[in-house]
Amino acid sequence: MAIPVYVVPGFLDAGKTTFLNELLSLPDWRDCAIAVFRFESGEAVFTGAGAHCTELPFSKSDLDRQPDRIAEQMREHLQDRAVDEIWIEWNGVTPFARLQTLLLHPALRDLCKLGKVLHIADAAKLEALLGRTGSALPEQIASCDFAVVRGVYTARGLKRYRRLLRGINPGVRVYRATQEDDIRRGLFGRKRSPWLSFLLPIAPAVALYLLAAPFLESAAIPVNKIVNIFLGIILQAIPFLLIGVLLSSAIQIFVSRSAIENRFPQSISLGIPVAILAGFCLPVCDCASVPIFRSLVRKGVPLPTALTFMAVTPVINPVVILSTYYAFSGNLRIVIARVCLGVFSAVLIGLAFALWPPKNEILSGGALDRLLCGCGCYEDAESVTGFGGKLELFLRHAQAEFFDVGKYLVIGVFVSAVFQAVGAGAFASAQSGAGLAVSVAVMMLMGFALSLCSSSDAVVARSFANRFPGGALLGFLVFGPMMDIKNVLMLSSCFSRRFVARLAVTSFAICFAAVFLFSYWGGV
Repeated sequence: MAIPVYVVPGFLDAGKTTFLNELLSLPDWRDCAIAVFRFESGEAVFTGAGAHCTELPFSKSDLDRQPDRIAEQMREHLQDRAVDEIWIEWNGVTPFARLQTLLLHPALRDLCKLGKVLHIADAAKLEALLGRTGSALPEQIASCDFAVVRGVYTARGLKRYRRLLRGINPGVRVYRATQEDDIRRGLFGRKRSPWLSFLLPIAPAVALYLLAAPFLESAAIPVNKIVNIFLGIILQAIPFLLIGVLLSSAIQIFVSRSAIENRFPQSISLGIPVAILAGFCLPVCDCASVPIFRSLVRKGVPLPTALTFMAVTPVINPVVILSTYYAFSGNLRIVIARVCLGVFSAVLIGLAFALWPPKNEILSGGALDRLLCGCGCYEDAESVTGFGGKLELFLRHAQAEFFDVGKYLVIGVFVSAVFQAVGAGAFASAQSGAGLAVSVAVMMLMGFALSLCSSSDAVVARSFANRFPGGALLGFLVFGPMMDIKNVLMLSSCFSRRFVARLAVTSFAICFAAVFLFSYWGGV
């Protein structure tokens, strides 16, 4: 049976050794055989070694030069004695990915298994260190199961540092060093599955629906219609989101930053055509293009090029072209107009951000987010070698990103379902007797509110053909896939609000101008 491994990371002089001395001297560990592997030697002296606790120290230079030898020494140490638990004091300036690689070494893979990661932070230094010391510290925080803050003695002070740490690792539990009972429960309590965390709110929602549905229906609130629309959209969207997340994770883990920088055109004139070609070749909808866009930005692809890819992909890929062709009974003029206007608008959106680039950091994590991604993977994760280590990191990244983006997708789809159930009639009546400009704007707003999957929105657009002119339908088909409620919420999970707002306004203005002028000068 694999020996559980408990890891104590933290920056230099955070108090890791002192914490281990205090923790392992408690009665809970007196009858437990413990092996302590220390990869850092600070001012504090480890005093836990005794009958129940053995220590094996390593230097950072050994870790950098001889990781295979360290793995063998750890294996020999564990095989020479009966060990119940392994505790690792991790070096404060070494990426956590190096430890994951070490534990996946053939000498240790079957002998031990990573359990909980307990990050130690010094309240007096934490804020000053974050963002100024490279990627190692935020990576360790993002990888931990819970954190212990030393030097905090009040609930108010703890709340402040909890907010800071959760900005890097959302939902992480944070304790004061004096909360020994909570720390023990955090160590040995069962870790909640991300699936469970994602699905847990569904049970009360279903119960509330079953109890309240008859009363809401009697009050003329179409709750059953809302639920049916919600399920229909979510079942369409989730497979495409999964495709996007898998592609995004593959880019993040298997493709190095240098490979993208060396092979992806850095010039706008070459990058935008490549983005259009890539958008045509990927059979994904708007739900999938957002995660890929995020990975491209993080990997250093120029923003105008990445924006062009995100905007054009859900409009011109083969699945969308075929669905539009069949929805409009083989009307090639509609299909060609949608593709051409989509490409034209996407290019203008990219160029708008090239001519007037954002002045502030666009990733919501600021400077840290250039290093950090949703699962706690960093650029230093590229140091993970071997297919097994890369595959494990890929699966962890995909899982974290799916749930990170998925919750915003669910919220967006629900809002969209409410609009479809009770608001579509209001949009349709708003353009009654209005001119072309109002009709185009109304249908674009409807596309934003309904948040349909781009692979099936043409069917809905066709149903409005008797009430709206062709130009208005094109506004729905071009702008809706580029920017809708669920896209805005998904983008808000990783980009700054100012950037998302500017992108939404810019996309609307460009798409409106392109569709209106095309329709005014002849159209379809």
